[in-house]
Amino acid sequence: MSSHSPIDSLSVFVNRQPLGYVETCERPDVPIATNRPHALGWHVYFEPRKHLIGELGTILIEVAVNGSVVQRRYHRYDPRPHSTRPAVYFMHIPKTAGTSTRRALQSDPDIQLLQVYHQYPCLHEEQFATFSDSALDDVDIIFGHYMYGLHRHSGRRHQYVSIVRDPIDHAISCYLYMKYVMKDPRIVTRSSIFDAFDNVDDVTFDNYSTRYLAGYPDQQKVGPAQFETALKNVDNDFAYIGTVENYKQSLEAISFYLGKELPHHVDNVTPASDEMAALDRNEVAERLGPRLGHDLKLYQAIRERFPGDYFFDMRARSHAG
Repeated sequence: MSSHSPIDSLSVFVNRQPLGYVETCERPDVPIATNRPHALGWHVYFEPRKHLIGELGTILIEVAVNGSVVQRRYHRYDPRPHSTRPAVYFMHIPKTAGTSTRRALQSDPDIQLLQVYHQYPCLHEEQFATFSDSALDDVDIIFGHYMYGLHRHSGRRHQYVSIVRDPIDHAISCYLYMKYVMKDPRIVTRSSIFDAFDNVDDVTFDNYSTRYLAGYPDQQKVGPAQFETALKNVDNDFAYIGTVENYKQSLEAISFYLGKELPHHVDNVTPASDEMAALDRNEVAERLGPRLGHDLKLYQAIRERFPGDYFFDMRARSHAG
């Protein structure tokens, strides 16, 4: 929304009912294009089934700025037929080719993808608690930065999918991303990855994959109990887990599982740097390996459980048994 006057408040109404969670962001590019000095971007998620009026499924969306409605649109919503297929929870562990995978999924217009991240314009994880058990009936894949356990907010049958990365390479990638892309002030001042691991208390540096797969958001250190929980979750709830090191084949396996051809293209959002070029992976493995012990064990267990042609191997084993 752009305006000649300051935008002090922005509200969104669905069939005259205010939505309680409206995500807004500054849009400095819009004033230049519209010649209006004030602009605010907005984004919402809501559950259409809760708001339908009449048998044609009418939805009226209104946007109010400073208390006055400035935009009004009518829509009709037709719920998809109830599917017996499980909802797919695609857990994007940071720095595991997730951006490439998400774009591959977005390239198929028939895939209904719900993005769950902690920044605009995506759905915040805590909003799931406001949804009904049938809220995800229209969704094929729930994709994003969330830990195991998000499925508990829905009554729909589910399966998890994910991709993991060699823990040493994962630690290096996370560190470089935080320093050169996020420009995290705690990391920017550190002289090396070893300095960061020794002096920055962040869950990213403490068996990050194990934490995600165990559903352990607590700040406490990851221990043997979380490793066992993660392994149990892998065995009970994951249809497939691929690896970054074998990304092309992993994407083919995910394509087979979904029944959708996903294009293979790798996006690297971390720029090259002198520090990246100078990093000695063997030294990182020697010095940080003991601190990533749970991730190293879990990575090996995952590779054993999900070999190259996993789904075809599984079918062959089933027939052999």
